[in-house]
Amino acid sequence: MRTEQAAPALGIAGCLAVVVTLALPYLVATGWGPQLGRYYAAGPLGVGAVLFFALVGAVVFLAGVRGRTDPTTAAGIALALGVVALLVALLWAASVSLQPLFGFPASWIVDHRWYVVVVTAVIPAAAALYARAVL
Repeated sequence: MRTEQAAPALGIAGCLAVVVTLALPYLVATGWGPQLGRYYAAGPLGVGAVLFFALVGAVVFLAGVRGRTDPTTAAGIALALGVVALLVALLWAASVSLQPLFGFPASWIVDHRWYVVVVTAVIPAAAALYARAVL
């Protein structure tokens, strides 16, 4: 498989993985809405910005693959979105307080913020591969 096809597919998978990773605590523990809301809203921007950039990134990758947008333009936009999403995820992970989540029924919630950062890092990595392949 060529990098021009594999990189955007990886980017789309990374964007969808961010959405799933962010939704996972809501799926695991119903009834924890207010506590999770405070957890996700922590920091200057909250993690909602990461979700937004991931969703827009999926659209940009798809537009480049399907020919709706010039591949070099799509790769550049995806790279910028991915870097910003990663920076916002890092900022959120560094500033989030775990206090609202004491008593959460799953122990992995303590590391959840770092899982979000790792999964978000796939987006700029895939966008960089895509940009390298189309330039």
